[in-house]
Amino acid sequence: MNQLTRRRWIFSPVTSWHAWRLSRRTGVGHEAAWVKVRTTTHPEEAAVWARPLPGGQDASDR
Repeated sequence: MNQLTRRRWIFSPVTSWHAWRLSRRTGVGHEAAWVKVRTTTHPEEAAVWARPLPGGQDASDR
């Protein structure tokens, strides 16, 4: 478990739990699932997550 994932489990356990379930069910990566769940449950944060992730994914991949 990387440091970002660990922090997300500590600071937003409900979002992380839903992301874990989504990633297990659909096969998407945990990071993409976390962003999807977070923007669905907290639409006011969508502008923050609209920028590309450092891994090279763009917003259309989420």
